[in-house]
Amino acid sequence: MNKTINIVFAFLAVLAGLLLLFVTFSICFNIFARYLGFNGIIWGVQFTEYSMLWMTFLGTAWVLQRDRHVAVDLLTNQLGPRTKAYLAVAHSIMGVIVCGVLCWYGTIVTWGQYQRGVVDIQVVDIPKYLVLIIIPIGFLFLALQFLRKFFESLKNVSVERGQVSG
Repeated sequence: MNKTINIVFAFLAVLAGLLLLFVTFSICFNIFARYLGFNGIIWGVQFTEYSMLWMTFLGTAWVLQRDRHVAVDLLTNQLGPRTKAYLAVAHSIMGVIVCGVLCWYGTIVTWGQYQRGVVDIQVVDIPKYLVLIIIPIGFLFLALQFLRKFFESLKNVSVERGQVSG
């Protein structure tokens, strides 16, 4: 099961990278086109906005899985291994709770947008739920990764306990 989850997270991270490439080339093309006196891609800004939202939520679980997120470790570097292990458990529990709540709320908001038929009216009219659906999906995967970190942290706590008592 863990291998499957890792593959899914890697696939989502690749999609996030592809969206980043799209954003980069779209912006560069629009700048270059305007410099030459042509109109840029009319829908470029709209889909760049959507892509920035989507790439954020597609890549978060993969980043957390690899511990590549931003961390202020000024205080935690001063702590002992046992205290770090307990803090990792608490951090994972808080992560599961916060991501679970945001997933639930994001689902309610997205479902409400779908039921009411709200449309994001810009250059290309798109149902709003298609833009927002990545939020509950992203938080679901992030909560799943925090849950995996929780079990990993519990193992580390038991190892630290064993070293102290042994």
